Amino acid sequence: MDPTQDPHNEAPRQDTPAAPEGRPLRRRELQANEALQLLSRVGRLLSVRRGSLRLRLQKALRAATSYELATFGLLDLIRADGQLHRVVAVHRNAESEAHLRAVPGHYRPDTACSPIHEVLHTGLSRLFVDYPLEVRRMVGSLPEHLARLEEHQPRSLLVVPLSSRGRVLGLMLLARSEPLPPYRTEDLEIAEELARRLVAAIDSARMRRKAQRAERRARFLSRASQALAASLDYRVTLDRVARLAVPTVADLCTVDILEEDGSIRRLAVAHRAPEKAAVAWELEHRWPSRLEDSFGPGKVIRSGRPELRGEVPDAKLPLAARDTEHLRTLRTLELESYLVAPLQARGRTLGAITFAYTGSHRRYRKADLHLAMELADRAALAVDNALLYRASQEAVRLRDEFLAVASHELKTPLTPLALRLQSLRRELDRGGAIVNPTRLREHVAALQRQSKRLSTLVESLLDVSRLEAGRLELNLEFVDLSALVREVIGRFAAQALRTSTELEVRAEEPVVGRWDRIRLEQVVSSLLSNALKYGVGRPIHIRAERSPTGARLVVKDEGIGISPEHLPRIFDRFERAVSAEHFGGLGLGLYLTRHLVEAFGGTIRAASEPGQGATFEVNLPLASPEA
Repeated sequence: MDPTQDPHNEAPRQDTPAAPEGRPLRRRELQANEALQLLSRVGRLLSVRRGSLRLRLQKALRAATSYELATFGLLDLIRADGQLHRVVAVHRNAESEAHLRAVPGHYRPDTACSPIHEVLHTGLSRLFVDYPLEVRRMVGSLPEHLARLEEHQPRSLLVVPLSSRGRVLGLMLLARSEPLPPYRTEDLEIAEELARRLVAAIDSARMRRKAQRAERRARFLSRASQALAASLDYRVTLDRVARLAVPTVADLCTVDILEEDGSIRRLAVAHRAPEKAAVAWELEHRWPSRLEDSFGPGKVIRSGRPELRGEVPDAKLPLAARDTEHLRTLRTLELESYLVAPLQARGRTLGAITFAYTGSHRRYRKADLHLAMELADRAALAVDNALLYRASQEAVRLRDEFLAVASHELKTPLTPLALRLQSLRRELDRGGAIVNPTRLREHVAALQRQSKRLSTLVESLLDVSRLEAGRLELNLEFVDLSALVREVIGRFAAQALRTSTELEVRAEEPVVGRWDRIRLEQVVSSLLSNALKYGVGRPIHIRAERSPTGARLVVKDEGIGISPEHLPRIFDRFERAVSAEHFGGLGLGLYLTRHLVEAFGGTIRAASEPGQGATFEVNLPLASPEA
């Protein structure tokens, strides 16, 4: 447009030549020169790295007022939650600037209809020569954030989007009041160039902050990795990691581990305020996390998926609290945002690590999820390695203990075997070909007993080897459990008589099933031998009967019993509930019994109390699996 035909142009100055063609050209040259000076100055202000980005943007916008591009200006940026946030408000008049800063600067771009929202949605600038008349024609009545601008009597308005790579970051609003003239198209072009320079500074600052965050996170992960590798005691290492996380990536960090019984136990807590760390410990002690929880560590451990809550409204806390006291304690943490990542290794979830912001007005975003998962993966690997190391140490201990016991057990029959052979050899040397038949029979019987005992020990070891290799075979046939029980008891009758142990048997009704006779006999013999060993001198009750699901065998003694802490592991390999020094055996009897029962498709369970004896119950289907 020709400026000479614009009714809003300034009146001709008295000291300017009145040449009809000279003045408009000179005025246009003056404006171009001032624009170049303004943009040059803005470039210098924005290129300075000292001070905050907000301060540099403020200086750049203030330069626009000093060059009369605007009486006042506003700069708003869109936050992560979609809300416009006032970053800069400048005015040529210091007193007016204080009032301008009171204009609402927090509102959602998608909640009202105004020129500002149009600019944000279209990414196109708007020029309003006659403000607010033109705007009222569009929207009827001005929204609050625009109506408050009328206090500063803007005559003309420019609304310019701040766009970067196809995305609107915010907007710049420039306004002219009297005595400055209304805006023209040339002024909008200058404002758009100014906006491009502001965007470049914003992008540069954001990239610099992003690089700094990445560097801080890399340093944090490096320190965390060093802490995790420093010890094989995962409790110590996880505590170090939690302390490293605060305050670098969280105000509060907790680590929870899933126990074998399905409970969740807190291992580490760190908080920037020690009194708040005590609150976190109290919460876990009084209201521990559970797998059935609908949020937090319990939910993450159950599902194996991370959970991110960018904002935790206070109104939602009653839904998470279990009682009023729990709610009160939760509120003392001032929880604002949290992120929970699962600790996963080798396809299983070991626990969860929780990061939270409390009272610091910070929020977690999706970008933070990568760091949390990276740390969780490293922590899970450390925990898994520590558990494997502990298991290997325990296996070595059990192996050494087993070898010591096995050596003793194998020597037990070998010693009398050797002595009997020596005795027999001496008698043969003394008597020549004439040997007392009675003494010979005694020697042979003793040799047979010790050979059988040695054979049983070796067979037990071979059975363990077969089970570990998955080569245990069953020769199935129809067997009467009641008859087999009576037969086995007959073989133990002499031993029971020597120890004055009464055997009470209830196995009259035939209980026929398709089982492996030798393996089933091994099960009955193991349970009866176990009862005679630990219930010596006291009655033993044996019962074989039908059950709704098949067959049932019950062996109950009135001996020393089993402590509650030992009961869950008595069926494990090389495990025993008493000292091997006082009670012999390899610790394999119940282990083999359990696997044989399971091979039959059945179950075995034990019930006991110290000093009250023990009861073993075997339930079998009437037909064992073919394989």
